[in-house]
Amino acid sequence: MENTIGAWQKLLPAAISAMVASLLGLFPSHAVSAEEIIEEVVVTGSRIATTNETASQPLLTIGAEAITSSGQVDLAELLNDVPQLTSSITLTNSLDGSAATIGGTNNFGASALDLRGLGTERTLTLVNGRRHVAGVAGTSAVDVTTLPAALVERIEVLSGGASAIYGSDALTGVVNFVLKDDFEGLEFAVQTGSDEHMGNGTSRLSLVGGKSLFDGRGNITFALQFDTDDGMLMGERGFLANNSIVNDGNNPALRFQKGDISAGATPALANYYNFANTGLFPWGLRIPGQDTFIENYTEEFGAAPTLNAAETALFAQAAGAPPRALLPGYTFNITSPYGVVAAGDFGVEVPLGSEPDLDGNGVSDCLDSFTGYNSSLDGAGAFGIAGGCWVIGADGTPRPYTDGLVAGSFNHFGASDSYIRPNDVHAIPESESRSIDLIGSFDISDTSELFFEAKYISQEVSAIEQYHNFTDLLHGLPDNPYLPAGLADLADNEGLGFADIGGGLHISRDSMDWGPNVTTNKKETFRVVYGFRGDLTDAISYEASINYGQYNREMIDTEEMIADRFFAAIDAVIDPATGEPACRSSVDPTAYPKTTPFNIFQFTGGGTRGSFFTFAPGDGQCQPMNIWGGAGAMSQASIDFVTYDRELDEEIKQIVYSGIVTGDTSGMFELPGGAIGFAAGIEFRDEISSQTFGELDQGIIQVDGVTSDGVPFVAGNWVGDLGDAKSLGPQPSTRLVSSYAQYDFLDYFIEVKLPILSDVPGFYDLNAELAYRSSDNSIFGDNDTYKYGLVWSPIQDISFRYTFSDATRVPNLYELFSPEQGARFRPDDPCASNNISSAEDASLRQANCVTDLRANGVAEASIFDDQGNYVFEDPLSAGFPGAVGGNENLQPESGETTSYGVVIAPRFVEGLVLSVDFIEIDIADAIVSVSAQNIVNRCYDSPTLANSFCPLISRNDDPSSAQSGGLDYLRQVQLNFGAAIFEAFDATASYSFTVGDFDITSSVKWTTVDTLDFIEQGGEVDNELGEMRRPEESATAAISLSTGSYKLDWSTNYLGKQTLHYEGGVEIETAVENYGPGVFTDGTTLIHNARLSYSTGELSVFGGVNNLTNESPYVTERAYPVSPIGRFFYVGAKISL
Repeated sequence: MENTIGAWQKLLPAAISAMVASLLGLFPSHAVSAEEIIEEVVVTGSRIATTNETASQPLLTIGAEAITSSGQVDLAELLNDVPQLTSSITLTNSLDGSAATIGGTNNFGASALDLRGLGTERTLTLVNGRRHVAGVAGTSAVDVTTLPAALVERIEVLSGGASAIYGSDALTGVVNFVLKDDFEGLEFAVQTGSDEHMGNGTSRLSLVGGKSLFDGRGNITFALQFDTDDGMLMGERGFLANNSIVNDGNNPALRFQKGDISAGATPALANYYNFANTGLFPWGLRIPGQDTFIENYTEEFGAAPTLNAAETALFAQAAGAPPRALLPGYTFNITSPYGVVAAGDFGVEVPLGSEPDLDGNGVSDCLDSFTGYNSSLDGAGAFGIAGGCWVIGADGTPRPYTDGLVAGSFNHFGASDSYIRPNDVHAIPESESRSIDLIGSFDISDTSELFFEAKYISQEVSAIEQYHNFTDLLHGLPDNPYLPAGLADLADNEGLGFADIGGGLHISRDSMDWGPNVTTNKKETFRVVYGFRGDLTDAISYEASINYGQYNREMIDTEEMIADRFFAAIDAVIDPATGEPACRSSVDPTAYPKTTPFNIFQFTGGGTRGSFFTFAPGDGQCQPMNIWGGAGAMSQASIDFVTYDRELDEEIKQIVYSGIVTGDTSGMFELPGGAIGFAAGIEFRDEISSQTFGELDQGIIQVDGVTSDGVPFVAGNWVGDLGDAKSLGPQPSTRLVSSYAQYDFLDYFIEVKLPILSDVPGFYDLNAELAYRSSDNSIFGDNDTYKYGLVWSPIQDISFRYTFSDATRVPNLYELFSPEQGARFRPDDPCASNNISSAEDASLRQANCVTDLRANGVAEASIFDDQGNYVFEDPLSAGFPGAVGGNENLQPESGETTSYGVVIAPRFVEGLVLSVDFIEIDIADAIVSVSAQNIVNRCYDSPTLANSFCPLISRNDDPSSAQSGGLDYLRQVQLNFGAAIFEAFDATASYSFTVGDFDITSSVKWTTVDTLDFIEQGGEVDNELGEMRRPEESATAAISLSTGSYKLDWSTNYLGKQTLHYEGGVEIETAVENYGPGVFTDGTTLIHNARLSYSTGELSVFGGVNNLTNESPYVTERAYPVSPIGRFFYVGAKISL
C-alpha cells in the first residue's frame, strides 16, 4: 500500500488546492458546472442510457477535440497515454518482437489496445457499441489503425469485466469508438508533422460530409481519409544506430577482457593465461574463483602464485558481478554480414598459431582474437568448431577478427565486425492507408428507421528487416574458385574426418547482401452494419441489425532463401568446358553439395549431403553464388536462383445478427426513485479465421528426383518424409501449414437499472444495476455471466459506487486451432553455469540441471571440473527447432471484477469533479502462451523435473556431438496457465473555471497498481508489477486555456520506475540479483506536449509539439515510452462549410 499512499500524496494537494482556491474566491464567476461536463456523455458499460456520474463502473471519455489536438495519426498512440492503456501496441512500437508476432505471424503495423497490461486478447474494442472484425489474424484484437479518426466523436474506456453486457472477450474492459452521425455540411482537414530535422513525418487528409435527405427523414454521412507515416531507420537516431540499443547477455565482468592481463600489471595471470605455456588465451575465458586459480596454477607450475592487488581485484570483480548485463552492441561474434572464416580442420591438421598472418603483425591471425582462438580445437580452453579467425570485409578482403567485450563463446558486446545491417533496419515501419466510411439513416415511419454503416480501408505497411537468414559453417571445397586468395592454401587440408568435415574452408554469415529484405503487409478491412430501429411505445425502443466484417492480409517477405538451391549455388567449381565458375551440380548432376556439419540451419546437414527438391541438377537453372567476395560479389542471376518472395494470405470473417429492446417502465409502473430501465436481446456471432502459405513453406517437393542417399521422390509430396527438412524455404526446420478454423456463439442477455430511491433524506439517488448473459458456444457449450452494481448518492454532491461482474473469455481461434508449425527458438540455457545464479533458488536449479544433463549422456567432465565446480557451458551457437501451435484442450477463462469508488462534484466549487476507484480483476484459467525462456526456466526451477514444462523441451543426447547436452527442441503451446490478479486505484480530477476573459479546463488522471500477478497452477507467483510497460504508477495531466478564438493546450504524461528490457523478459523478482541496481529506468519519466489553435466559425488552424523536451525511448526499447522520432512538430487546418 506504500505506492497507493505515495500516489495520494502527489494527487491530493492539487485537488485540495483547487478547492481552497475556489472557496477563497480566487477564481470567481462563470464556472462550467459538473452537470454540463458529464451529461453529454452516453456511457459504455451499459445498454441503458446513463451518465458517467451515475455509472457503477469507472470509465473515461476522450472527445474529438482531444483526438485532433494530439497530432497523432494512429489513435492507439493517443490512447497509449491513458494510464489504463500504457501497455497497448501501436504502429510505432509494432516492430518490437512480441508486438510484431501477436497472433503468431509477422503482424507489424497493427495497433491493438491492452487494458491494464493483461493482454490485448482480453480487451474488447467496439465501434458504436457493436463488435468490429479483428485486425490481427487469429485473435479478437481490433486493429485500431483501421478506425476512421476523422469520424470519431468520442472514445469511451470502461475498466473491468463487461461480458454480461457485451459477451466474450470483455474480460478486462471495453474501449468503444463512437462515430459521428446525422452530420450536416462539409469538413475538410489536413494535418502534417515531422521531427525537428524534417526527416520523419506523418500526414493526414480527410473529408467529412453529411446531408439531410427527403425533407429531414434521412441523412447520409461520409468520410474519406488518407494517412501516411514515413517510418524511421535505426541509423537515423544515435541512440539506435550502430547497435547502440541496450540488450541482455551474460555479464562480460565474469570474463577476462582484452587488456586485463599483462606481464607487468598481472604477472601471475600473464604466466598462466599464456598460450605458449598452457594453451590458454589471455582474454575471453571465464575468471575462476581465486582459490581455484591458485590450485590450478600450483598444479601447472609446481609452486603457488603470489597475487598482487590488480589480480585479486579481478577475482573480486567476478565474484561480486551479477550473472547478466544490459549493454549496447550485443551480437553473435561467430558470424558477420559477409562472413567469418575458419579453416576446415579447425586446428587439427594445422596447429593453432600456425595459421596465416594476413595483417603482418607477427602473430597468427587466429591468436589475434578470442573469437579466432575459440574456433580451434587446439586451444586448451577453446570451444572449437564455431566462428573463425577472419572476417570478410565489404571489399572482399579477409582480415583478423576484432573482439568486443566477450560475454560467452558465441556472444560479444560491441564486436562491430558482427553488426548485421545496424543502421538500415526500420525502427518504425512505413505505412500508408486509404479509407472510406458511410453512415446513413432513413425514417420509414414516424416510429422506425433504417440505418447502415459501411467502411473500406486499404493499408500497406513495410519494413526493412535485419538479415535474410543465418547460416553457420557453410563449406567451401579447395577447388571453389571464389575462396579468398590469402586463405586458399589453408583450404588444402584433410579436415576432421567426421560429420563430412573434410578440407576446404568454412564461413558463417548472416546474409544481407542479396536484397534489402523488405517485408510488406497489405491489408484490407471491409465492414457493413445495417438494420432497422424504432419505438414500440413512448418508453420502449428496439433495434435489429446485421454486422458483417472481413479482414484480409497479404504478407510479402522478399528475397527469402530456397534452401536446396542455396547449397547448390554456393558449391561452385570451374566448369572445364567453359573455364568459368559454375554450380558443381551443373557440371556433375550426381554431385550433391555439402550442407553444414551441425545442421545449422536444419536442412539435411549433420554430415548428410543436400538433395535437390526444387530443381533438377543439370537443367541449366543453377547459377554459382560467390559468398566469399564481400559486397556485390553475388551475381543477380545467382540471387534470383536461390530466392523467392514468400507470401502469406490471411482472412478473418465475422458476422453478427442481433436484436435488442430497450426502455423503461414509465408507462406501466415506477419504483420510488423512478421508472425501471431495461435492455434485453439476442445475438448470434460467427467467427472464421484462415491462413494460407505457399508450397515452399509447406515443404511441397517441386520436381521428381532422388535423394543423395538414393531414395526416389516425386513432385507434390512432403519433403519431411525424406529427412530433417520440413519445408523448402528459409527455415527448413519450420513447416508452415495452411489452416482454417470456425466457431459461433448464441447469446441471450438482459440488463435492468433499478432506481430504488430518489430525493429523500440520505438518498438523493440510490440505483441498482443487474445484468445477465447466457452464451452458447459451438465448442464449449453454455456459459453464464452476470453483473450487479450499486450507486448511492446521499446528497447531490457525492456518489458512491460498487460493481461486481463475472466475465468470461472463450479461447480465440488461433489459441485453439492453429496447427502445430515449425519454429526456431534461442532462449538462454538455464543450465549454463553462468545462468545458474540467476534463479531464485540456484541450488535447486543446478541439481535439476545435473540430473537432466546426466540423463542425456553428457560427459561428467563437461558438467564438473576437477575441483568439483559446476562448469557446463551452453554448446549452441544458434537457434534450434521446435513447434508452436494451438491447444484444442484449452478451456475458457473466467474473471471476476470488483470495483468501488466515489465521485465528488461539489456544488460549492462549480466545475470541479473528483473520482477515486479501486478495481480488482481476478482471472481464473488464464490462457498464456508461455515464452520459450519461461518454459526452460520453469522446467529447472520447479521442485522436480516431473512438471508440466520439462516435457516441452529436449536436449541433444549424443555424447559424441559437439552440441552434447544442448537444447535441441522446444514445443510452445497455449496453456491454461493458472490465474491472474490485478489490483489498482484510479483517481481523476477535473476542474473547469473562468478567470476574466480566460476559460480554463484542467484534469489529472492517476493510476496506482498494487498487484499484477500471474499464478501458475502449482501456485508459483510471477509478479509482473514494475516490469517494463507495467509501471506501478502512471498518470496524465492536462490544462487548456482559451480566450476568444485562441486555445492553448498542455499535457504531461508520467510513468513510474520499471525494469529495463521488455523483450528480454527481465523478471522483477530477480532483476537486481541478475543485473545489478542499474536494471531500472529512472524513477520519473515525464513527457510533455503543447498545442495552440485558432478557430473561427468556419476555419480552425492548429499546431503543436509532442515530446517537447525531446525524451528518448528507454535504452533497451525501440519505441517506448516515446517514439524514437523525438521532438515532433505538427500543424493542421480544418475548414467547415
